[in-house]
Order: sequence, then C-alpha cells, then structure tokens
Amino acid sequence: MQNIYENCAHCGEESKCRRRDFSEQAWTVLVVWNEIQTATVDRPVCDDCYGELREVLIDRADEIEVALRQPQQVKKPAAQAKKQQPAAKSKVRKAG
Repeated sequence: MQNIYENCAHCGEESKCRRRDFSEQAWTVLVVWNEIQTATVDRPVCDDCYGELREVLIDRADEIEVALRQPQQVKKPAAQAKKQQPAAKSKVRKAG
C-alpha cells in the first residue's frame, strides 16, 4: 500500500490520509453535531482526526440509539395536504 500524504479533509494538515468507512448515519450525526463540515463526508481524513471522530461517536452512542428509535414525524406542507384530500363532488344538472 502506497503512503499518500495529502491535506486532511477535516483539519487541513498535510498527513497520511485515507477514506474512512463510517456509515451514512455516522456521517450525518457528525455533521448535525457540528463535528465536521458537510464537505468532509466521505473524504480522506488523517489518523488523528479519525480517532477523534470515532471517540465522539462512541461517547455519544446512546444519543444516536435514542434518535434512531424515535419515529420520524414529517409534517406535510399545507398545499400538499390539500392536494391529497378527496375533491368534493359537485352536483351537475343535465340541460334539457
């Protein structure tokens, strides 16, 4: 394996970096918690940053579990809700 030195997507330091296999959920909570910038997701990070991010995920694992157990409640915009209501039938008289 070739050692590649580049700027870490998280800290910006020139170091040996590689892409880390965090789950989509892990990347999401790191962004929500402001631990990383959106641009860092799925980009190579150095060993030090990887260790720090991994520790954050381990330390806050209980919060992740609680959030995953809660049902997702998405409110529909009013315009969308109106479109989904059945249209009222109007009475039409035949001419003649």
